[in-house]
Amino acid sequence: RSTQGVSSAASDVYKRQLKILGLLFLISIGVIYLILPILEPEPEPVFIESFVLTDLNGDQSDLIEMHQSKFLIINFWATWCAPCRKEMPLLNNYHLTKSEDYPNVIGIAIDELDQVNNFVAELGIDFPILVGQSEAYDLMESLGNSILTLPYTILVNQEGMIVWSKNTEIKTEDLEQILSLL
Repeated sequence: RSTQGVSSAASDVYKRQLKILGLLFLISIGVIYLILPILEPEPEPVFIESFVLTDLNGDQSDLIEMHQSKFLIINFWATWCAPCRKEMPLLNNYHLTKSEDYPNVIGIAIDELDQVNNFVAELGIDFPILVGQSEAYDLMESLGNSILTLPYTILVNQEGMIVWSKNTEIKTEDLEQILSLL
């Protein structure tokens, strides 16, 4: 009986030690999850740069000159992209009804100039549109869209830094969110 009592006591101590080790392990994991975000470096800010594309008249326009050190919404789209086509009336309505101190909109179509002109005329789009092909894709990628999906919309602040982006169709609530960042 005495060896059983010692064995039972040793087993209780062993179980208690396992519980303490398990608790310490869980606490360690919790601490790691709390500290990791602090240790992760902030993503590098992305700024727009001088980039020349063709406008709807066939003239060259520089994105930096269009920025004019003001907040700016830049929307990458294509005529063959269904979500792009769907969001265009919303962006155009925003452009036509926005107050003077709200961001301007620039569309960058990744498409053929003739197709873009036909589409813009058909829908009555009034905001500035630039057109490009692979160079517009390169620009979009350099501005944070590494997966190269369309539509892609960004908000650029006065310094030219991207402060908001979205890889899918813009909705009314997105425009409200953009305006809340001003």
